[in-house]
Amino acid sequence: MLRGVAPQALEYKVADCPAEREGAFRLIYEAYVRSGLAEPNSYGLRVTPYHLLPTTTVFVAKCGNDVVCTVTLVEDGTLGLPLEAVYSREVAHLRRTGGKLAEVCSLADRRADLARVLPTFVELTRLVAHFGLSHGTVRQLLVAVHPRHARFYQRFMAFEPFGPLRDYPCVRNRPAVGLMLDLLRPENRCHPNYRRFFGRPIDPRRLARPSMSSAERNMLRPIAALLDPGCRDAESACMHVGEAEVASDTKLVRLAGPSGFPGGASLPNIHVY
Repeated sequence: MLRGVAPQALEYKVADCPAEREGAFRLIYEAYVRSGLAEPNSYGLRVTPYHLLPTTTVFVAKCGNDVVCTVTLVEDGTLGLPLEAVYSREVAHLRRTGGKLAEVCSLADRRADLARVLPTFVELTRLVAHFGLSHGTVRQLLVAVHPRHARFYQRFMAFEPFGPLRDYPCVRNRPAVGLMLDLLRPENRCHPNYRRFFGRPIDPRRLARPSMSSAERNMLRPIAALLDPGCRDAESACMHVGEAEVASDTKLVRLAGPSGFPGGASLPNIHVY
């Protein structure tokens, strides 16, 4: 169904109904199980305790009624942030210095073709950034990434390191580094890709904060409880792009044309934790 569908033909939105959130949780689950980072469960869904909080928002890209890409924004709140499982001191310092923090996680895409995935990823994260700024609750976006892929986020999206290399228990002790993007840092306005994210306004109606009913939350609670309690009662979801994990970690894709990146630069797998 997705073959030949251009990224600009997809619908990018906040998941504002149970069906869209279920589609996102199913896609995340499939990415985890396919990549060997999660055991199958009878629900066929991947939900963290953070997903049950009003400070967490799920974003989706849809082709018709099908969710083909998803990412989650976890704003700092009751449970803190998922990556505090390994960066608790660093995050505490950012809070003390007045940071408005949020973590981007639970990225999954149904497709394996990185040339199609990356433009979708950019458009969806553009929506995430506008959402956080529009509500005045987010200034710094945090991610945990494999050190091999940190350079992409630093060069393409102006992320900066905030946490050193550490083993990440929630993803089977794979190495991770913590990166941060300050959305309001003046210097970032000069970044060549700034206009890609903020050059076009987004209709405020697309940025409304969704709500989750008590019935939906209660239905999802047993699924969230499946996660390893050793991960602070929540697992920092490893962000996946289709079957990119199955392919070589060093795979490069040449992107060009209107759906590609400036100059047709070679870009790596965008897998992060």
